[in-house]
Amino acid sequence: MSRVVITRPAGQGDALAARLRQAGHEALCVPALRIEPLPLADADRRRLMDLDLYHAVFFVSANAAHQALERIADLWPQWPVGLHWLAVGESTAAVIRAAGLTPEYPRQGFNSEAVLALPCLAGVADKRILICRGDGGRDWLAARLRERGATVDVMPFYRRLPDPDRHWPAGADMVMITSVEGWRALADRVPAGATVIAAGERVAAAVAADHDGPLRVATSAHDADMLAALAP
Repeated sequence: MSRVVITRPAGQGDALAARLRQAGHEALCVPALRIEPLPLADADRRRLMDLDLYHAVFFVSANAAHQALERIADLWPQWPVGLHWLAVGESTAAVIRAAGLTPEYPRQGFNSEAVLALPCLAGVADKRILICRGDGGRDWLAARLRERGATVDVMPFYRRLPDPDRHWPAGADMVMITSVEGWRALADRVPAGATVIAAGERVAAAVAADHDGPLRVATSAHDADMLAALAP
C-alpha cells in the first residue's frame, strides 16, 4: 500500500481519493494551489453580453467552467442557443451538464490537441470562439484556431495561487501532480525519493527539471489515467 498525496485544489480531489482508497492505498489530500476568482474587466463583460454571437465556448478546466458559467448566468437569464459548449474532459463536461447545457468533449486524450479535433472546430473560418480559463496558461489552442481563420477571445476567470497550507505529509511516498503550476508550488517540499505521477508529458517535463527521483507519466489528468499510472 502506498501513501499517495493528491494535490488538486480543495474539494477537487475527493473522487480520486475515494478510488485510491478502494484500490487499497492511503490517500492524502494536500492542495498545492488555491483558486481565486478574478473580477471581470469591462471589455470581457461586453463579450459575455454578446455571447450569442459566438460559435463555441471552450472551458479549459472544471474550475474555468464553474467560474465562467456563474458569470454568464448573471448576464443571461436563459442560456444563449446555438453555441457549442466545449470541455477538455469528463469532469469539466459534468460541470457544463449540471448547468443544463450539452457539452462536447473528446472521449480520449483530454488535452487541447484532442479538443482541436472535435468536429465543430473543423471549419471555423470567420467564426468567433471564446476560451474560458485561468490567468496565464497555454495559448496553443487559441493559436491553432486563429490559423484556421477564427476570431478567438481568451478570457481569464480565476488565478491559481500556492496554497499557504501546502506541505509534505509524514510517511508519504507518492504524489500526483496534475499541472505545471501545481508542481512549481510543491516542488521544494517533495523528497528526492518520492515517486511523482505527472499528468501528461508537459507536466512530466516540468517535474523532471527539478526532481531526480522516480517519475511516472499518466496519459492525462483524468482520474482513471492517474490511477493507471500507479502500477509500476
